[in-house]
Amino acid sequence: MKNLKSLFLIVLTISATMLTGCLHIIEEATFHNNGSGTYKMTLDMSEMKGMMDMFKGMGGDSTAMSMGADSTAIQGEGDYTPPAAAAPTEDPMGGLGDQMSSVASTLKGVDGITSVVEIKDTSNFNFGYSFDFASVAALNRALKIINKDKYQSDVNEVFRFNGKNFERLPTGDLGAEMQKAMMENGGDEGEEGNMDMVKSFLGDMSYKQIYHFPDYEVKKSDNKLGEISDGGHTLTIKLKPFDEDQQKNKATVAAKVKLK
Repeated sequence: MKNLKSLFLIVLTISATMLTGCLHIIEEATFHNNGSGTYKMTLDMSEMKGMMDMFKGMGGDSTAMSMGADSTAIQGEGDYTPPAAAAPTEDPMGGLGDQMSSVASTLKGVDGITSVVEIKDTSNFNFGYSFDFASVAALNRALKIINKDKYQSDVNEVFRFNGKNFERLPTGDLGAEMQKAMMENGGDEGEEGNMDMVKSFLGDMSYKQIYHFPDYEVKKSDNKLGEISDGGHTLTIKLKPFDEDQQKNKATVAAKVKLK
């Protein structure tokens, strides 16, 4: 899980430096009646833009934005020095983009996958990727390759769809993977302290799944967080991986949906 740890450490370090943890992961997919569609994964850090612009306007030293910056000046949250594993870089946002958006070569030649686009918008702090899939089987193949390449997670199946029934399996949960990566990085000794730090900086982090069914209407979803909109054609599930209430209720990305 080396790549995911790097991604997490980049996010956490930038959050600490900016005194904010506004991070939103958006997984969006459209499923047509023949099983084809589009898939998009975005890491949205746009809410940090104002803070970063203000920081630069105040004459912030660029070295403070590096991955090795010492954030011990943060008040009210206790002293924090980014882990040594997060090596200095001149452009932390660019490094984040490299971790999240480099999928074109990974998906090259995958049967049923076309129109691969990498999202690396350093102006608005949006990173990720999108692609078209010819079938749900092709989508699952692509996600298996991406998950194994980026997260060292050998996921075989994420989605099931047969027209009247749609299922999002609990596998490939990026929010859960980020939690796991943080815990593994911290080790047993610093586990509790690391969790407190993460909740402080990333407590408002969200992981949203948006599923569009232009040829169907959502009749029922078993995920209690699911919200139906767009005349019944869209289902949205919004999780907060570091929210204590959702953790207690065992919130999950998994959903079984009846369509009509």
